[in-house]
Amino acid sequence: MDFKKTFYVKERYVDLLTDVIAFANAHSKNSKYIVCGVKEEKGVKDLVGLDSFTDQSIIEQLIFENIEPFLSFKLHAISYQEKRFHVIEIRPEKRPYLLKKQYGTLNKGFMKIRRSATNDFTTRADLDKMYNEGQVKLQVSDGFLYATKPELGCAELKCRLSNHTDKTTTIVWGCLEIYEGETKLTEHRLYGIKDNHEGADFQLKLTPKDEIVTDFHFGFTSSQCFPLAVDEDGVTQKTLTYKVILIDVDDNEYTAIYHKGFLLVKGEFLWKVKLKNK
Repeated sequence: MDFKKTFYVKERYVDLLTDVIAFANAHSKNSKYIVCGVKEEKGVKDLVGLDSFTDQSIIEQLIFENIEPFLSFKLHAISYQEKRFHVIEIRPEKRPYLLKKQYGTLNKGFMKIRRSATNDFTTRADLDKMYNEGQVKLQVSDGFLYATKPELGCAELKCRLSNHTDKTTTIVWGCLEIYEGETKLTEHRLYGIKDNHEGADFQLKLTPKDEIVTDFHFGFTSSQCFPLAVDEDGVTQKTLTYKVILIDVDDNEYTAIYHKGFLLVKGEFLWKVKLKNK
């Protein structure tokens, strides 16, 4: 919340647009408010009031025509103790917000963010946080697929799964698809993660704002060495692309793709390759 002694006259609409964009981009999902008609000095607030009310439709049209994406915005006119006040209510739903066209000294694409009591420039870290907000994100961490534990019947691929939403997400199915170019070579069912290998009934629950970075266990067999062209040393000369697919209980699908992945196969997974080469 911020306080202004006076309201924004037409000559200060650049300041109004700057403040609204900055507040809309602040790292909080709650509504933001700018109260006009209150003088604040060293934490002490004086209800001075405004000389008159401003036409709400003019201000709302200014916001709607110059800020994108659509911003839920309302200008309230309030009378209190026989004094007039305006309260600007900003309800951000889809950050980031920016200026959609040139306005006065502000260029198209202008963007700021509110930090504490000041309007600051938006950083790459700010944008990353905004775009990740409200999403479940899946990433392949390093692209190293290790089929080195035949006793598990699985290969391990380190992945990052982040829940940026406000509700628990439960993964009920997953797989790893391995491609060479556009050709799918093999498909491997998700059976668990490190320290939690349950098999086909595996489920992964991720609470709000939670994140895991761990080895995902995908089924792997000795026969799958052949389409992957794995040699007796357990490596391949093919250029592999990994595609991880996860599906949650609400049937939402999350995917991550990693190009030029590395594959290492060891132990009993190689017995068919070695037998063929005898």
